[in-house]
Amino acid sequence: MGTDNSTSNTRAGDNYLSESEEKRLWQTIKGRNGKQAARDFALLKTCRLTALRRGEAIGLNVGDFSDNGITVKEVLDVNARLAKKGATGDVYIPQELRDILTQFLSKKRKWGESLSLDAPLFVSRKGTRMGARTFNDLMSKWCREAGIQEYTPHALRHTKAQRIMADICNLIPEEQAKKLQFAAKQLRHKSFSSTMIYTAPNKEQMERVGGI
Repeated sequence: MGTDNSTSNTRAGDNYLSESEEKRLWQTIKGRNGKQAARDFALLKTCRLTALRRGEAIGLNVGDFSDNGITVKEVLDVNARLAKKGATGDVYIPQELRDILTQFLSKKRKWGESLSLDAPLFVSRKGTRMGARTFNDLMSKWCREAGIQEYTPHALRHTKAQRIMADICNLIPEEQAKKLQFAAKQLRHKSFSSTMIYTAPNKEQMERVGGI
């Protein structure tokens, strides 16, 4: 039985997906056929793995990730066009995402979508650049279909930060003490104080505390 999806959290301490929720989300989208499911999987994975903001993600052009519409770059330049009022900077594109986007670009070619460098990477059903409301709606839709709490697109950014702060597997011991710095750089925070919200107890920790 799914959870009550009538409301969505917006606070960083609550507005992120647990590991089990994230697994169910990806399984649900991957289990669907069709153009929209393929697009949404690529979009949501892009936000989750790079911590891009909603506006940055829908503002992406093909050329931001690929110089030829075939191979995917190793680094994304979040420039002033994408970041708008946010901080600019380079974002590393992990191999998982490079593989996903390589397949997505191939599918866009088969669908007849433009792969010119200035063409939008993620388009609506009308073939135009996806809008913010569409992104909000599709995020809510997939959460409902996965039977998890309803989240905002920004939850994917918070999820990336929470995973960095909780990591005990990927970072070597000498790097563990720098997790807050890594999170700040990944999220391109202008002020270090913005990243401090991720040092607060998260919902899984407070759930365990409740059982004491």
